Amino acid sequence: MSGGALTLAATAAPTRPGRGNQREHILDTALALMSEHGADATSMRRLASACDLNVAAIYHYFPSKADLLRSVIAERQYAALLATPPIPDLGLPPRERLVALMVAMWEGSVDEESVWRLLLAESFRANPDALAVGAELMATIESAFNSWLGELFPELTTDIEVTTRVILGQLFALLIENLFQPEAERAEHARRRAEDVARVVFGDA
Repeated sequence: MSGGALTLAATAAPTRPGRGNQREHILDTALALMSEHGADATSMRRLASACDLNVAAIYHYFPSKADLLRSVIAERQYAALLATPPIPDLGLPPRERLVALMVAMWEGSVDEESVWRLLLAESFRANPDALAVGAELMATIESAFNSWLGELFPELTTDIEVTTRVILGQLFALLIENLFQPEAERAEHARRRAEDVARVVFGDA
């Protein structure tokens, strides 16, 4: 990325405060286990063992596997995190500004890879809790992005909601595409895709 191409006042996935209590430790461990092995293979007993706790301690916080799965995602507090957009350099031309925003969003999704891995895997298995949580998360992201486009791109002439769906569609496609890219090339691949979308939205000017 060229110097000065992106100045962020906030990131899509800001660092969360220290997580030191037992409930948070359980949730962090559950996310790691579920994203690697799947929700079904992550029994409460297996989770308790990984946390060095007894099973009763797990059930004290989470009465069921469904409660645990929902809490794993809810604990990420995406609505609060998305309340503040990644702010690109507003002096950039609109096309470059959109590229900067999309790259920042992609980088945020990489930081949350374990969450996406869990949601995608469980949704493919038709896990009803994952489907419900995923739909809620998608709606939260779409609503935030609609607000961001209106705030950061006053020169936008296309329908904001349609533009949001096009941009998010490409960002979610990147989550899949980059599985097949060498790791060293993923950032550049994401930038090229962002440039493609920005060219469609704003043209070549």
